Order: sequence, then structure tokens, then C-alpha cells
Amino acid sequence: MYYAICELAKRGVEQIDAYNITNILNRNASTRAVTSTILSVAAINEFLQNASAIARTTPEEYKLVADAVLNAAFRRDTYNKLVECQHLCFKGDEKDIEQKIYATLDDVMLEYSTASEMPQYKDVVDDLWEEIKARQRGETMAIEFPFPLLNEYVVMEPGEVICFTAPAKAGKSAMLLTCAVDLLKKDKGVLYIDSEISSKLFTIRLLSHLTGIKFGCLRSGNYSPEDELKIEEAVAWLKTRRFIHIYLPIFDENAMYLAAKKAKHLINIDCIVVDYLKSTSTKDEAFSVYSEMGRLSDTLKNKIAGEMGICGLTAAQATATGKIADSAKIARSVSTVISIADKSVEEMEEDGTNAPKKMRVVFNRNGAQMSENEWIDMDFNGSLITYKQAETQHAVIEPY
Repeated sequence: MYYAICELAKRGVEQIDAYNITNILNRNASTRAVTSTILSVAAINEFLQNASAIARTTPEEYKLVADAVLNAAFRRDTYNKLVECQHLCFKGDEKDIEQKIYATLDDVMLEYSTASEMPQYKDVVDDLWEEIKARQRGETMAIEFPFPLLNEYVVMEPGEVICFTAPAKAGKSAMLLTCAVDLLKKDKGVLYIDSEISSKLFTIRLLSHLTGIKFGCLRSGNYSPEDELKIEEAVAWLKTRRFIHIYLPIFDENAMYLAAKKAKHLINIDCIVVDYLKSTSTKDEAFSVYSEMGRLSDTLKNKIAGEMGICGLTAAQATATGKIADSAKIARSVSTVISIADKSVEEMEEDGTNAPKKMRVVFNRNGAQMSENEWIDMDFNGSLITYKQAETQHAVIEPY
């Protein structure tokens, strides 16, 4: 059927019916037999009637199906080529076996490569420069953080993913929540994928952040009638926002991608927040963890932020030395890495501020980054799940 319809399309025939399909199949000796066995006129008519009901109606739906078909075809052809290579290995008198194996595998890799979709630079440079000028004029969807000093180094942009790193229980979720609320205040649509906190507990944290009522008081119900009014106002405001929070304690790249697609369709999200990137592998091998983290960060950067044209915020656990704990592949996939750490007693005494946290841009593809002795002083209130840039900074920070 696929062959016949393709042949009709090549000939410019717009009428796809049993008569034309049968004629095409009967012209080819290799397909002639199916018209009398599998593809009778009745079978073809039934196929055509069902086709209109199951046809994909949007480019996005078609692309998903096409990708699945191409993926299956690639696996099939690769398997067949590997079988050919296996036969070559069994032939003891085979000459130049290494070159023949490379050539065999090159055939299938070239056939399914995306090189044909790669435009020449001359065809895209004008559009790229127009995008650059639009950003200069402030016409793009770049979104600033609620921390002015950080915006001198990086802002949120479509197609880019920014990753905060911090040791365990050191405020990663609070930072992501602070940024998410700021996005909602700017009337942006946000999908928040949470691997740590259920929607009920997240709501308590969110209301604490919005109302200034301590988390413990909200959770226990120990708050005043005046506080009750603040809570009701915050809940009413949240109902006006484009916001989705989903709790996925265990998720892979497919679950993350599907959630983003649905949210994009439902509320036209501007940003996806993933709290946070971690391995769910039951295997202890470092390579398994490394591979999984690589797939997650790559999907978030390319398939979600890149293809959907949205901003990405996430977090990853850091080691005692400030490095990303589970996988260096995360740093290779994301656009910017920002570390959050507790200040030492000596640093607190030396910089003369009461801000307990320091935030550093340690890796940045899209702007400047900080040296080891540079940071932004941050106030962190764990009771209110809130980060703020400290009013007093230990030194003037200049991007380099």
C-alpha cells in the first residue's frame, strides 16, 4: 500500500482508490501477487475508509509517527547489516574485513542521517541576524531572573536550559520555586515537574512563599484569621495563572517529553521547571547512571526546550567540591550552570554581610562566568522557601 500510494504521488495522480492502487501493484512483478491474495479490492476499500479516521491531522502528530517509523526502520536495517558483518567475520579467508565492515555500516548510517536536512549557512544567516537584532531591540522572549546581578550574566531564553547545583538539602527546590513564582508573576506559563515533593506538600511550600507565613505554621494550621485571608488571596491569584505542577517521583526522558507536549498544548507554557535531574536506575554501575543523566539532560535541552521553543530550568545535586554529582554530561548538555553553596564562617566574617549563601555562574555558554573568588551574596529563608539577592554585596561583581 505504501509503495502504491508513493508511486501514484510521483505520477501526480491525486485520486487514491482501489482501481489506481491495483493498477500500480499489477505493473510490478514483485507486487502483482498481493492483489489476488492479500490486497483485494474489498480489502483496499476497507483500508482507505479507515485511513481517513486514523490519519494524523497536525504536523506534530505526523512527526511523532514518522520518527517512530524511521526509528524502527533504522533498527531493522542496522540489524540486517550487522548480520552481514557477522557472516564476514565467519569467513576466515575474507580480505580487507575491517574496511568492508566499515563500508557496510556506513551505508545504513548514511541512509538515515539528517545531513539532507542541514541547510547551508548562506540560506539561514539572514534569519539568524534578524533574530539577533530582535533580541537587541528587546523583542524576543528573554526573561530576567528576580536577581539583578545574575541577569548581568544570564537570562532565560527559549531553547536554553539553566541548571542550578547545590549539595543535598541545600535549597535547590527553593531556588526553582522562587524562579517559578517570579515567572508566574510575569504572566508566563509554567510546567513544574517535581520528583521530590507531592502536589499537596508543594502547595504548602508555594503558599508559604507567596504569603510570608512560615511553612511549619501552614502545615500545622497554626495561623491567624489575618493569615487565612492572605492564603485565600494567594489561592485566588494562583487560579488566574497558567501553571501545572505534576509529581513524578520516577520519570524518564519519554515521560518528561510527553508531559511537556501536553502542557504546551493545554496552557502554552513558556518555561519547564524540572526539580530535579537525578538517576532512578536500580543499577550501581557508574556508566548506567552517567548514561541516564545524559539522556535526561539532552532531552530537556534539545527535544523540549529546543524543539518547543521554551525556556528550561532545572537543578542537579552537587558534590562537596561543587561539581555536579551524578554526571558531567549534564554540564555538557545545559546552557548554564549556577552553583549555590553555604558560606564558610570565614567568608561571612570577611565579606561583612549576613547573607548565608553564595551563588556563582560556574559555566555559561551564553555569556560571562565567574572566577572562584567571585559570587553573588544571597539571602535564603528556609521557613518561607524564598531566595533573595542580598541588599549588601561583598564586592562589586563585574562580568568578564
